[in-house]
Amino acid sequence: MPVTLNPSSADTRKFTVAAIQAEPVWLDLEGGVQKTINLINEAAAAGAKVIGFPEIFIPGYPALTAMANDVLTARPVIAEFHANSLPLHSPEMERIKAACKENAVNVVLGFSERDGASLYIAQVTITQDGNIANHRRKIKPTYYEKTIFGDGSAQSVYNVVQTPYGRVGSLNCWEQIQPWLKTHFYAQQPQIFVGGWCPAFPPGLGGSAYINSAEANSRMSQMVSMEGGCFGLSCCAVVSEAGAEKMKIKGYPLFEFPGGGFAAIYGPDGSTLTAPIDPGEEKIAYASISLDKINEVKLAIDTVGHYSRFDLLRTVVNGKNYSPVSYGLPALQAYEDEKQNEVNNAASSATFVYRGQE
Repeated sequence: MPVTLNPSSADTRKFTVAAIQAEPVWLDLEGGVQKTINLINEAAAAGAKVIGFPEIFIPGYPALTAMANDVLTARPVIAEFHANSLPLHSPEMERIKAACKENAVNVVLGFSERDGASLYIAQVTITQDGNIANHRRKIKPTYYEKTIFGDGSAQSVYNVVQTPYGRVGSLNCWEQIQPWLKTHFYAQQPQIFVGGWCPAFPPGLGGSAYINSAEANSRMSQMVSMEGGCFGLSCCAVVSEAGAEKMKIKGYPLFEFPGGGFAAIYGPDGSTLTAPIDPGEEKIAYASISLDKINEVKLAIDTVGHYSRFDLLRTVVNGKNYSPVSYGLPALQAYEDEKQNEVNNAASSATFVYRGQE
C-alpha cells in the first residue's frame, strides 16, 4: 500500500534532537521523576524537539547488581528497586507528561514499569500534547535481566508513532540486534529512533566479551540508523562511584567507575553527528537535523522499499495481546479487552502505516 509521510523525508526544515547521557537517581522513584523533568526542561531550553532517555532511567538499571552478586547480597537492592519502579498509570507519570506538554517536546522515556507485582523494561513515547502515544515493553529481557523482568507484551512490536517532527520509534538495548523485530520496525517507516541503553564499558574489561562493550553497543545503534535510513539517538546511563556503591557493583572486574556512558546521535547514513562524551560525564548530546538527509540514503538503499525482495523473504507478526482469562459473554470480554488497552496506542496494528495527516 502506498505510504505518504508528512513531514516527508525530503523536508529541509532543521530542528534539534537530544540524546540524554545521565546518571539515574538510583532506587529513588521521586528523585528519578524529578531528574527526568529537570532534564526535559534543560533539553527543551536548548531547543530540542525530540528527546531520548536511557533504558530503565527510572529508577536505574538493576541487572549489573544481579550479575555482580550472589542472590542473598542482591536481594535487598532488587527489592528496593521493585518498590521504586514506576507504574504506567500514576501521579508520577502524569507529572512527566505535564513537563512534555509544558515544553512542547516529544520524549521517549525508558523506565522499570511496575504492573501489579511484576516488572517490565518499558518505554513510553510522550508527544508534545502531553499524551502517551506509545507504550511498549522490551520483548525479551537480556541475560541477567531475565531474573528481574518479564517478557514484553505483543503490542510492543508496534513502536513507531507520528509527531510533527517525523515518525519517532523506540528500541531498548539489544532489541537493536534482533533481525525480525528490526524488519517490522523498519516497515513502520521510522524517521528518527531512540535506542535506550544500560551502562556499558570498554571492550575486554575484566575479560568481558566485545559484544557487551560500549563500543559494540554504539555500532548496533549506528547499524539501525543505516539499515532503517533514520536518525538514531543512542541514549545511555552513567554510573558514579557513589552509584556503584549503592547498587553493590563496585569492584566487579567487568565495570569501571565513573563510566558506562557512550551517548551519540547518528545520521541515516551512519555518520556520527555529535562529539564524543566522556563515559563518566553527565551531558546531553544535541544535533541539528533535517529529514531530507534520509532521502539521500534511501535513493540508494531502502530496506523495506526498492532494495527488498519480500516475495522471497518476509516476516510474519502476531501483535495481539492475550490476557490470562477470557470470557464467554461478549459484553464481559469487551470489558476485559478495554482494560487490556488502557493506553490508546498510536502505533497499533491499525495505525502503524502513516498515510498523511487528515
